[in-house]
Amino acid sequence: MDAVIQFMKSNALVLALVAIALFQQSEIKEMERTLNYIFAGVQANNNEINAVKEEVWAVSDLVIAVYSEEATESAP
Repeated sequence: MDAVIQFMKSNALVLALVAIALFQQSEIKEMERTLNYIFAGVQANNNEINAVKEEVWAVSDLVIAVYSEEATESAP
């Protein structure tokens, strides 16, 4: 009888550990989904920032070109 009780205690411990592992795994998956959502938002913002940066550089190049052209025209 003691062997049966010991066997049940051992199995209960194993089942408890499996339950804890499964619970933690589900939390990890939820955390992974959250981090993926955050990453997608950050990536979208990064893409927008890069697009604005390209526009600023294009305007800057245009301003430099106009300034250079005016300087060339006003040179003797």
